Amino acid sequence: MPPSVLPLGTLLVGLLFTGASLAAPPATDTNALGMTFRLIPAGSVQMGCDTTRQRCDKGEQPVHRVTIAQPFYLAETEVTQRQWQAVMGENPSHFKDPDNPVEQVSWEDAQAFVRALNQRPDLGGGYRLPSEAEWEYATRAGAQTDYWFGDGEDERVLSRHIWHVFSSREQPHPVASKPANPWGLYEVHGNVWEWVADCAHPDYVGAPSDGSAWTQDCQRMRDGTPMRIARGGAWYLYPNGARSAFRFRYGPDIRHYGFGLRLARSVETETVER
Repeated sequence: MPPSVLPLGTLLVGLLFTGASLAAPPATDTNALGMTFRLIPAGSVQMGCDTTRQRCDKGEQPVHRVTIAQPFYLAETEVTQRQWQAVMGENPSHFKDPDNPVEQVSWEDAQAFVRALNQRPDLGGGYRLPSEAEWEYATRAGAQTDYWFGDGEDERVLSRHIWHVFSSREQPHPVASKPANPWGLYEVHGNVWEWVADCAHPDYVGAPSDGSAWTQDCQRMRDGTPMRIARGGAWYLYPNGARSAFRFRYGPDIRHYGFGLRLARSVETETVER
């Protein structure tokens, strides 16, 4: 277990004094659509970009400690075109392939997809976009380097791990075609942008420290609409845009062939009487 991760058991000590315990959630959970979710443990992370060792953008500052008190599920892969079609009845993607990530999806489209999933009783509920902090915490998987696999200057190493402008042949690729990070998540760097739940802010001053989505005091478009955050970079960008700390803002109604999503899911724990 990475040193920055707090063992889940330490968060459950209080239950020992109530005569009850929580049944441990399974490490993976697969729904009826074939979406597999990985259990991300509770823990903490230094979120943002460290200027003493990395090239950083202003929006990635200041580095700050975030503690996520409860485990959560995050999808192994970006949502595929097959999965989107099964729920929404259409495929908006420019690069058609059922195993590719769905793209040309706005933040508003992503929220509509989440609502549609949660309305289906066969899928169990609890679906949502991850918070920006959850996304970075899960992507890093304990690492404070540029990427979960290290710092990136060697083009061969980058291309082995990331679909980016030099490796992608000008298109996205099927999910799970690059190595997974230590927590079992594929293509957290590159392929398509992944929307998160937060709205945009110019930097991290005032950001929540508990891992929740930051939805107050948003940067807004000219019409007053809150801008939204996407993470992870995309197939048409330089690798720098796929760094764990990199963040970018867009209008919530923007559709583009580099915009997709990865789902989070809340953990439902069962109390067991002792």
